[in-house]
Amino acid sequence: MTTPPPPPYPRSPDDDEPATQPVATGWNDAPAVDPETESSSPTETDNVDKRRKRRFVVAGIVAGAVVLVAACGFAVAGVVQVADAADDDGRDRVRVSDSCAALEVRLNRLAPPGAAANPRERARAIRDENAALVPFLDDLGRAGDERLARRWTQLVTARTAYADALDRQVASGAPAFFVAPVDERGDAVAQRLSGRHDQCAAAVRRLAAPDL
Repeated sequence: MTTPPPPPYPRSPDDDEPATQPVATGWNDAPAVDPETESSSPTETDNVDKRRKRRFVVAGIVAGAVVLVAACGFAVAGVVQVADAADDDGRDRVRVSDSCAALEVRLNRLAPPGAAANPRERARAIRDENAALVPFLDDLGRAGDERLARRWTQLVTARTAYADALDRQVASGAPAFFVAPVDERGDAVAQRLSGRHDQCAAAVRRLAAPDL
């Protein structure tokens, strides 16, 4: 009679297990990430760049606003200066017109040179009219219109030269002549003065003809 083989017994814990291949279990099998490498990830770098760009944009907007405010301030100051200059010019014109009216009043109180009986009296009448012009010339100086004041001074100078010639005529008998002044372009000063302000037109006509 044949004896049957013994039944298989369980493996002892000391027995070696057969090598097995690791089985992929999914996302948790991914390799560990180094924290330092993760902190410098492309996403974080992009965020830093975006914040830097935003700071540049904000700084540019602030600088532009400062420049705009400064430009507006300069523009307002320029407008104010122009307005003040226009007001000053208007006041100067009114002042000169008033001075013209006052000059005509003073001249009307004097005998004109044409009514003089002899050259000596004519010379005296011319100088009296020139004296009446002094307050008017002072007003022109305060108004700051140098060109206008220079033309009036040219007229006064020509009249003074004529009065001196009249004095010489009395002494030597040489005839005296009035030389009407002209400006740098050759135009008659009296004509330029008459066109400059209507209020003085009558006074200019009288003063420009001391020999009549």
